[in-house]
Parts: sequence; structure tokens; C-alpha cells
Amino acid sequence: MIRLLVVEDHNLVRQGIIKLLNGQQDMEVVAEAENGRKALDLLENGTQADIVLADFNMPEMDGVALTEHILLKYNWIEVIILTMHVRDEFIDRALKAGAKGYVLKNGDFNDLYNGIRKVFQGEMHVTSGL
Repeated sequence: MIRLLVVEDHNLVRQGIIKLLNGQQDMEVVAEAENGRKALDLLENGTQADIVLADFNMPEMDGVALTEHILLKYNWIEVIILTMHVRDEFIDRALKAGAKGYVLKNGDFNDLYNGIRKVFQGEMHVTSGL
């Protein structure tokens, strides 16, 4: 089972993502947060996740800063950035911070599912065409 922490500042979007992921037989959302700071608090308090699925832009702490913090303290957890940004500079920032995946919000659900599975198996995943 792939344990996921979903970090997204828009509640409706976050709840939709959680519902989609929990509908997969091999995935379970173990926690959710509306920003990177709260996600780190969850990890500090014992939340066990294999993958953090994080929005790029969030208040208090964005997905890139969250990725950097996770790699410093929880280097066994992988991060996938879920975003609307398609420009190279955003992709570069996320991957240089240590994210193992970069998935577009306006993409196909299967891209998200496959990306999570690939990253869980130790591979990189960037939405095709980027």
C-alpha cells in the first residue's frame, strides 16, 4: 500500500484528489494539509507517508520549500509536485529541490496514478510533453 500525504491549499481540490487516490486499491491517503508548514507538523507528530503530493504554490510554505525540508529530515519520503505550472523554470526549481515527480493538475488521472506508482518504485516521473 502506498501511503500518501496530500498537501493542497484549496480544500475542494484537496478533497477531490483524496477521493480519487483512495479509490485506487494500492493507495491510501493517510493525512492532508493545506500548506507545507502544516504538512511538516504532521510528519513531526508521527504521520507515516511514503509520498507527499504537494501543490507548488501555497501560503506559509510552498511545495518547493516543503520538498527541501522533507529531504533534510525525512529523506525516505518522496515528493511529487502537483501543479498548473508548465514553464521550465518551475519544473527545474521543483526537481532541483529534490522532487521525484512533477504532475500537471490539468492532466489525465492515469498520469497522476502512474506517476505515484513510478515514484514509489524509485523512478522519476514528469508529465509527458513537459
